[in-house]
Amino acid sequence: MPRFTLLKKNRSSEERSAEREIFRHRLKKIIRIAALAAVLIFVIWLLHRMYRNITFTDYDILSKEMRQDADTSQYIAYNGHILKLSRDGAEAFEGNGKAIWNVTYEMQEPHAATCEDYVVLADEQGAELLVASSAEDMHRISTKLPILDFCVSRQGVVAAVLGDGNTSWIRLYDKEGEELASIKCTMSESGYPMDISLSPSGYLLAVSYVRVEGEDMRSSIAFYNFGEVGANESDHYMSGYDFTNTFIPRVKFLNDSTAFAMGTDKMAIFSGSQKPEKSYEYGFDTRVKSLFYSEDRIVLIRESALTGGYTASVFNISGEELISIPFDLDYIDAQVTKDRLIIYSDTHMLVYDMKGIVKYDGPFDESTILVSATDDPRKYILVNRETVKQIRLVR
Repeated sequence: MPRFTLLKKNRSSEERSAEREIFRHRLKKIIRIAALAAVLIFVIWLLHRMYRNITFTDYDILSKEMRQDADTSQYIAYNGHILKLSRDGAEAFEGNGKAIWNVTYEMQEPHAATCEDYVVLADEQGAELLVASSAEDMHRISTKLPILDFCVSRQGVVAAVLGDGNTSWIRLYDKEGEELASIKCTMSESGYPMDISLSPSGYLLAVSYVRVEGEDMRSSIAFYNFGEVGANESDHYMSGYDFTNTFIPRVKFLNDSTAFAMGTDKMAIFSGSQKPEKSYEYGFDTRVKSLFYSEDRIVLIRESALTGGYTASVFNISGEELISIPFDLDYIDAQVTKDRLIIYSDTHMLVYDMKGIVKYDGPFDESTILVSATDDPRKYILVNRETVKQIRLVR
């Protein structure tokens, strides 16, 4: 201790002065950085508030590409791009009309399911699945039985419901066509599979079954786990929930740990990345006309008995109703993102934010059959039989 005291006493005034200068310099630097960060945060907050209060009244056309498609062609929003289905092939293209990939086939009633980059295609009651994510990644899977329903994960794993007389099979395939799992479904045991959905990871499968017990109709939701957790369970079955006197035709994974089921008079949300459990149930007494969803939003559009129009209710994955919007547009489709609800007819578009504020309410300059949102809340892709346009909303 004396030695330490001696060293401290022997420090020169120049050294102490230098240390004070260093301290002052560092303190000034910290204050400047903190002030700059505060200004930056304030500017971001101010811009956010300004954008929230902006309403757009028109749009500019950023690009316009000519197309000539058959009247029977279908269009689907596909991972920020557009997917066109026709009887002789499918084409994925960008908003500027540039082709990404295409595949040829012969189908009378082509259907598609998507998950991120992957698309799976099949004909009504056909026996072949086409799986694609790019021009270099295309595969054909022969099922040998009629395909009744199907879905795909982000790795290209496909689940398909196959008909076999009075028995149905749910089979999982990898994208090369190797069978990964098989579940037998009979009306007397599990019931008839109305709908299926794979989690984006491909590990979880949700199935909506319906069966008749005496005079009662019973719907049930079953969850299967094809990862390590479900390997030791019979048929990989993890959990299930019954709904008496309710028809539940839809089940859908929104993300790897959230699924929802939609019935004639209720909606249920399930949570869990290994063994999904029911976390929320919502009942309603008016008919649901349309259902839309994203990875973290669910939209129910119901007819309004009071106004004769519609009401769009937006829920988050916890079941909280974020907004409820009345509107009277005779819409053909809608989309929901994390921050926007887009509702459109062939001649008009409505855009709302998640506070229910109208961001755009205006007509199209040409008849439109598909609107696709982009990452930019001001930019959209409009498709009709003759053109593909990129637009930007303006004040």
